[in-house]
Amino acid sequence: MRTQHPSWEGIVPCFESGREYLDWIQNWMEWEGKVPEEYEDYFREVGNAVRHQGYEHPISEKKMCRALECSQRTGEMIDIVPDPEFLPGGAREGQCDGWTYHIEYISKEEYFRRRQEEKEELRVFRFIHNAEWHFAKTMPQIPHWYCLLKECEDKDEFLWFARYIVEHSVPGEFYGRTYQYCYLGNYKYWIMDESPEVCDLINRDEVK
Repeated sequence: MRTQHPSWEGIVPCFESGREYLDWIQNWMEWEGKVPEEYEDYFREVGNAVRHQGYEHPISEKKMCRALECSQRTGEMIDIVPDPEFLPGGAREGQCDGWTYHIEYISKEEYFRRRQEEKEELRVFRFIHNAEWHFAKTMPQIPHWYCLLKECEDKDEFLWFARYIVEHSVPGEFYGRTYQYCYLGNYKYWIMDESPEVCDLINRDEVK
C-alpha cells in the first residue's frame, strides 16, 4: 500500500497493507496513550467491529482490511453503521438482536461530529432518567410534568439540559400559547424563562 493521506501523519504509521493496519489496531499496546484520545476511541470501535463480542454480526476482517487501506489512502474515517432496516422506519425497527452493520467513509469532521452528537444524546437521556418529574396537579386542565432546579443534585446538568432544549427546539403551541419545544422520544420539553441561564423549571408533555 505505502500510500498515506497527509491527515494521518503523526497519528498512525504508514502501513504496507490493510492487514498490517488492522493487526496494529488489534494490538492496543501499540497505540494506547500514544495517539490523541479521540483517536483511541476510534481505533477501539474499528477493532471491536470485527469481534463477535463487540457486534453480533461483525464486519469481516477482509472487508475491514480493504476499508483501512481506503481510509489510509483518502484520509477519510470509517464509521460502523447499522443497516437501514434496523433504523426508524425500517422493516426490522425495534428488533433487539440480530443487527447487521456496514461501513461508511466520512470526513474526520463528520466522524467526530457524530460522536459528539451521540455523547450529547446519552447525556440528555441520563438527565431525563435521573430527574424527578412531577405532575402539575394545580393545572389538571393542562396536563403536563415538570422538574425543578432546586431538586437536582447536579445543577450544572439541569442548566445544560435547559440550554440543550433551547438549541434543539422548534416552535409549537401548548393550549393556545406558542413555545419552543424540543422533541425527545415520546415527550416534548420546554422552558418558560427568557434565558436557559436563569431557568429553574423544565416542563414536559407527552407528544399527542
